[in-house]
Amino acid sequence: MLQPRWILASLLLLCGTLSWSQAFPSVQVFGGYSYAPTNFSFLGGGENGWNAALDINSRKWVGFTADFAQYFSTFSFGGGIPSDSSKTYTFLFGPRVSAPLSKASRVTPFGHFLIGAAHINDSLAGDFSTSTSFAWDFGGGVDFSLSRHFSLRGEGNYLHNHFVTGDNQLQTRVADWHGRISTGVVFRF
Repeated sequence: MLQPRWILASLLLLCGTLSWSQAFPSVQVFGGYSYAPTNFSFLGGGENGWNAALDINSRKWVGFTADFAQYFSTFSFGGGIPSDSSKTYTFLFGPRVSAPLSKASRVTPFGHFLIGAAHINDSLAGDFSTSTSFAWDFGGGVDFSLSRHFSLRGEGNYLHNHFVTGDNQLQTRVADWHGRISTGVVFRF
């Protein structure tokens, strides 16, 4: 669960970002598929999931992002052995900088640095555990404009967390850094 100080800090950052604007801020909503090639809790393959974001731009090139994602994975051993599974959630907030190339260009590159929390529910060989940790993420991507209100987005990020796994013998082998890629559709208001 997010602590009240993180919620307060996020709201202050949002209000500060909005106060820079002299005009009505533009709002973008992103939704799409996301993939992390490493597993958040145990040895195995990557995790699939979804990613959603709300971007509020106070100027043409700077704004605030609220990013939410879920990843899930199941690894089956067979032979009656309980399978391993996990669900990971991220809640990240922070500044976003974009660099529109020109008025005629349909391509807008962007970058962001996000902080927040990550939560995992995992079941390892029938043992259930949860962990919540501070998380941060940096990365960027490109929006390709299809029309005034729609764009396609591709992005890549590095996500860092400090999860404690259900099996302390695996702890030294579970990565704290996770690359993640996302792609989907952006709707602009």
